[in-house]
Amino acid sequence: MKNPDSIFKKHFENPQNTGELTDHNASGKDSSIISEILIIFNSRIKNNIISDIRFKAFGCSYSIAASSMMTMLAKNRDLFEAARITEDNIEDRLGNFPENKKDVLKVVLGAFRNMLTDYISKHQDIPLYIRNTKKAAIAMSGGVDSSMAAKLLKEEGYDIFGITMRIVPPEQLEKHKLITQSTSVDIESAYQVCRKLDIPYFIIDLSSAFEKKIIDYFCTSYLQGLTPNPCVECNKQIKFGFFLKKAEMLGADFMATGHYCRIEKEGDSDTFQVLKGIDRSKDQSYVFWKLDQSQLSRIKTPLGNFTKENIKNMTMDFIPLLASKDESQDICFISEQNYQDFLGKKATRIKEGKIINSSGAEVGRHRGYPYYTIGQRRGLGISHIKPLYVIKIIPEDNIIVVGEKKELLKKNAELQDINFISGDPPSMQFNAAVKVRYNGSEKPAEIRLTSGGEASVTFKSECSSITPGQSAVFYDGEKLLGGGIIKD
Repeated sequence: MKNPDSIFKKHFENPQNTGELTDHNASGKDSSIISEILIIFNSRIKNNIISDIRFKAFGCSYSIAASSMMTMLAKNRDLFEAARITEDNIEDRLGNFPENKKDVLKVVLGAFRNMLTDYISKHQDIPLYIRNTKKAAIAMSGGVDSSMAAKLLKEEGYDIFGITMRIVPPEQLEKHKLITQSTSVDIESAYQVCRKLDIPYFIIDLSSAFEKKIIDYFCTSYLQGLTPNPCVECNKQIKFGFFLKKAEMLGADFMATGHYCRIEKEGDSDTFQVLKGIDRSKDQSYVFWKLDQSQLSRIKTPLGNFTKENIKNMTMDFIPLLASKDESQDICFISEQNYQDFLGKKATRIKEGKIINSSGAEVGRHRGYPYYTIGQRRGLGISHIKPLYVIKIIPEDNIIVVGEKKELLKKNAELQDINFISGDPPSMQFNAAVKVRYNGSEKPAEIRLTSGGEASVTFKSECSSITPGQSAVFYDGEKLLGGGIIKD
């Protein structure tokens, strides 16, 4: 093997593939958050092969040499081969970079991945690869659960690749959540898992669709006095909608996630059912109630047969640092769970208003009705003999109604947007266990379907904090039947 120092010198003094292709069909760039480094790649990709590639590098000798080497490694490679290139491959040829230059490798890889993302994004409904029944895309968030889903499926013998959904543009992230200007901490974590598993890794940019379908829905719901569940809507439209189609476009027959629930065929039929996860304390079947058979037939959830403790223990053996990573946020697109600040930036017409009791008397002032939800007790700023809770929101009058805990209790709920996992209800009137909040407990109830895709729910005993906008989900034992959205 040639001396790495001489190879490095060659790629710095006489870099290969510099400049820009006039007829390129994919481009990507990235820059450092700690130095003046900027890397730009552009390529011509034909029949999924990088037939030609060029680069521009601004910075130091390491950025030029690393970019030049990346073009040499990627040229004439298939997309999946190219998506397996890591910083190890660059350093194997150029020699180890000093610690204060490791950032260069992150920027080079970030720019290159963005180029692949650009190419994939330009293909909407056109398959790039023929679907393979043994090929699986792993939806990777950078956390423990999705990483272990990838490891488990690889051990089962599937041909897998990692795929991360970018839902927030990098420029909207806080600096402490970035590795480079376009690589978030979570993307870096997901990439490192793929690097360890030696599997290809792609990023799919769905930030525009996410803004329109989820963030706008989230904000609009609060302005209507509702409390939405964005995870339910995201699963239906984004994760197992646009994202799943992208996975299929790359040849995956199905997509696997780190959810704690089970998807299985029902007996000898071709109908897929959703069952609660073995670990009831981590069960996530609730957020699957809007999915249909075409989606469920393409999803695998390998963690449904494990407890969280099992997974954490396995993670310690696999990637110890990952085991100590924080759990995913409930609302992934809002930093530090501060949805009030998020809403305040998105909506300009939020203003102070009255807080009244159930008798109509004013008892305080609120700072904007979208900042409150049914059942909320804290943050009201009201002194009273007994604790007061939000029992109703009247957006058209900018009023919050409060009352004692007993006033939150109800026996009935009206639902809309009804969906059943099997495609059909058990009957027009049936009994089920109903959960009205993700972390709530199930309550026995009778469900009566009405016209127009709506339903009436009558609980056997009073139920607290039935909140408009939230999901009411039906269960028969461990089986998820379906659900609906609670009406105002």
